[in-house]
Amino acid sequence: MKRNSLWMTITLGSALFLAACGTQNEQDSAETEEMMQPVEVELTTEPGKDELKDGEAFTIQAKVTQGEENVDDAKEVEFEFWKEGEESDDHEMIEGESQGEGIYSIEKTVEEAGIYYVISHVTARDMHTMPKLELTIGDVEKTEHAHEEEGHDHGDGHGEEATGHLMVPDTVKKEEEFDLTGHAKHGEEPLTEAQVRFEIWKDGEEKHEFIDTSEEGEGEYKASHMFSEAGTYHVKLHIEKGELHTHTEKTVTVE
Repeated sequence: MKRNSLWMTITLGSALFLAACGTQNEQDSAETEEMMQPVEVELTTEPGKDELKDGEAFTIQAKVTQGEENVDDAKEVEFEFWKEGEESDDHEMIEGESQGEGIYSIEKTVEEAGIYYVISHVTARDMHTMPKLELTIGDVEKTEHAHEEEGHDHGDGHGEEATGHLMVPDTVKKEEEFDLTGHAKHGEEPLTEAQVRFEIWKDGEEKHEFIDTSEEGEGEYKASHMFSEAGTYHVKLHIEKGELHTHTEKTVTVE
């Protein structure tokens, strides 16, 4: 009887162990599947993008989700804002503020009616996405705008612009290697197989250094660098492909 009782105990324990393992594996599988889903961003305005007026404040917000989960731990959410016709050097970069429930936002006011654009640069959970929104603010002749767009060529005959986003720390330490990352898009799509370089120079000096990149993912270009001296430096991202060209710049403090 003792032997039978011992055998039943071992059998029951094994069954419970296997059931626990199965439950854990199912949980791990569900978590892995969730993390493999793409990060998605819904870019909107309040009031709606067709109700915006010059001289009045409005909100731009990015709703960041992964599957059914709100993403409140995004590494970076920046809004790039500019008026139609402005050079990329004049684009305004504004850091979004987390409002909870996956929402990041900024408040804007423009004093001049016109066509404006906003791109939300979102980096979260090792993914990057850059949705773009066109805003008609104030009393703008849409027919005139449409005519201008038809006659404006960005190099591919489809009226789409190349855009870039530069990811570099605001502060780094000298003699410590760090990553330089650039993201390139053509319209709403990643710009692949482009010639992408980083231009680096110290504030006040004439010598400029150019660093080639490697494409690590679709539209994502990377390189590494190390500063030998402390000071203020400029880092400019150059993106070229055929007749498409754009660049964006950031200042870095080296301690």
